[in-house]
Amino acid sequence: MTQKGTAATEAPVDILLVDDRPENLLALEAILEPLGQRLMRAQSGEDALRCLLEREFAVILLDVQMPGMNGFETAELIKARERTRFTPIIFLTAISKEEEYVFRGYSVGAVDYMFKPFQPAILQSKVQVFVDLYRQQKRIAEQEQRVHDLERQELELQHMTELLQSEARFREIVSSAMDAILVFDAEGKVSLVNSAAERMFSTKTDEAVGESIARFFPETAAGKGVTSLCDAADSQRDDGAAPVVVTQHAFTARRANGETFPIEASISCLDTPAGRTYTLIVRDVSERKRSEEALKEQATSLAQSASELKTLNEELNRRQGDLERAMTARSRFYASMSHELRTPINAVLGYSTLLLERIYGPLNDKQAEGIERTQKAARHLLELVNDVLDLSKIEAGKIDLRLQPVEFPSLIEDLFVTVKPLADEHHTELTLDCGKDAPIKIVSDPRRVRQILLNLLSNAIKFGQGKPITVTCRADGQQGVSISVADQGPGISDEDQERIFLEFVQLGKTQLQDGTGLGLPISRRLAQLLRGSLTVESTLGHGSKFILALPQNADMRDTRNDDQEVIRPAADERNASSSSEAEEEAELLGDHADAIHFAPDSPANKRINQSAAANRR
Repeated sequence: MTQKGTAATEAPVDILLVDDRPENLLALEAILEPLGQRLMRAQSGEDALRCLLEREFAVILLDVQMPGMNGFETAELIKARERTRFTPIIFLTAISKEEEYVFRGYSVGAVDYMFKPFQPAILQSKVQVFVDLYRQQKRIAEQEQRVHDLERQELELQHMTELLQSEARFREIVSSAMDAILVFDAEGKVSLVNSAAERMFSTKTDEAVGESIARFFPETAAGKGVTSLCDAADSQRDDGAAPVVVTQHAFTARRANGETFPIEASISCLDTPAGRTYTLIVRDVSERKRSEEALKEQATSLAQSASELKTLNEELNRRQGDLERAMTARSRFYASMSHELRTPINAVLGYSTLLLERIYGPLNDKQAEGIERTQKAARHLLELVNDVLDLSKIEAGKIDLRLQPVEFPSLIEDLFVTVKPLADEHHTELTLDCGKDAPIKIVSDPRRVRQILLNLLSNAIKFGQGKPITVTCRADGQQGVSISVADQGPGISDEDQERIFLEFVQLGKTQLQDGTGLGLPISRRLAQLLRGSLTVESTLGHGSKFILALPQNADMRDTRNDDQEVIRPAADERNASSSSEAEEEAELLGDHADAIHFAPDSPANKRINQSAAANRR
């Protein structure tokens, strides 16, 4: 079918003609009548606006020059209205032909601006175009409406499918739920029970459906059970609330055989076209009640146990107090023993030294040999006393750490001077290797560092079989220092490398026979107190290497040495510390100490000092 034939079969559309002169309107009707559309007249802008309120037009033919509201003003009002803003307007004028009028016409929303007189065929063609556009828009709108209707139908179908699926899932969930589910109406008649409800109430679906809900929930004086739940749900529903679920309530249920048992239940209320429906979810809490009773008994038992534990704790606190008092007494004993034992030992050492120096007269060889053995035994006893006291102080957390700058290798060089007599006696060569890292400065306790290194050097000399000993000093990656003392002695087996750090452990005949077995344990513990470590690397037949690693600053506390007292000595205290270090080195070196001075705290020591002073004069 052709477009013309199609247009003939379609309903005519409305075209609005606006002009203040009737003869012009008559002429327009004559020109447009062949189009076969409905032509509506308006002799002013106001009449045109009233027509637009009543009808929808495919196109508007609007005169520019009109009394009152002219064509431009009328077009502005038409375009300002949402419903008519897209209606095409063709301006017609026989006077306003200047460019400014044409420009204003297009600016207010016109689609064309025609001058009179005009060709009727041209006007017919232009109007026909807008008529066709209007019809096309209508067809598109109708198609959109049909698409919308199809989409709505499809959505309704989808919702119906989802509803059916939801109902299927609901039935599946209900049938497989572990809790019992019963559905009943406002009159209390049961319409659905699931498998769990059949097992819980010892009944079957065909027996339960249609029965009263009261059959399964007896009303007791203690509570109304299901009735109270339904009343609560109804009150919330009557108040206009959304579908509600009443939280769990505890009451009693009854099986088909008359047995009652405790339950917890929640209920939901839903209004359907068939009426109000209640869904009751029931859980049997018999086992939980038994567990609660058992827990109550256990709680009672625990309360009794707690009372007994409290009594035991009080006893432990009392014993701890006794232990602390005993430790305090032990500390006082150590302090007293330090004085009482060292004084007579120092006297023995002093008198034996004076005898060997022939202050009291000449000695024959046997007398000198006996006195030398006595002196050696006294020195060993003094070393043992000092080591035991140091170990006890470490265990009791009574070691004072006096932190100050320590410089390497100067400290090691001083120790080389100290141990030189012992090295010469064993014909041992000492070598110091500090590479390019010297000098290295750390903050530590110089007295304790010297004590550790002096012990390591003495052991290396005594166990090194007269072979060279190398001391290496290097800065580590964290600005600390690592010092190794390596000998070429018989070495230590793998299984003994940790045993040598245990108290009173001495290895074989190749080890120091006169030692106490406390030097290395004390050295390792002192290294740990300084936040460092002392380790050994050794292979049998290839010597041993002891490695002392110290941090850049030993003033940082940790769980190992929080109980130790850290003291930063003032400048005037360091001389006294140096004197104490010299005395300690003299005790460790034994026969190779250059001089001996005894504190005049006893008459014997005073006489020894007086005799030594007189001999020097």
